[in-house]
Amino acid sequence: MFAEHYFLFPVVAIALAGVMVLLTRWAFSKAKGGSLVRRTDYSAAEKDSFGLLVDVGSVQTYNEARVKVSMLKDFGIKATAARTKQGTGQGWSVYVWPADEQAARGFLNSF
Repeated sequence: MFAEHYFLFPVVAIALAGVMVLLTRWAFSKAKGGSLVRRTDYSAAEKDSFGLLVDVGSVQTYNEARVKVSMLKDFGIKATAARTKQGTGQGWSVYVWPADEQAARGFLNSF
């Protein structure tokens, strides 16, 4: 009886590992319909393409944008940053909700 279980466990484990390999190959494949994993577009967007969010400041680097977002969040304002097209090139814009626009601009201008 013990010998049957000793043999059965590795067979089941290998079969499950094989199923997982086939499942991940299917999920990440590029054939026919493409991958099930969402593709991310890393190109810069237009500044006005973020719906209700309002641009309260622009910077050149990702780190500067994250610092501003972190400062606003510490102040109690929900904020996010996005890569945007700016004048001659690309940069990062900090966005907040319209209700928080004045507070965010005042807070960021104080620095």
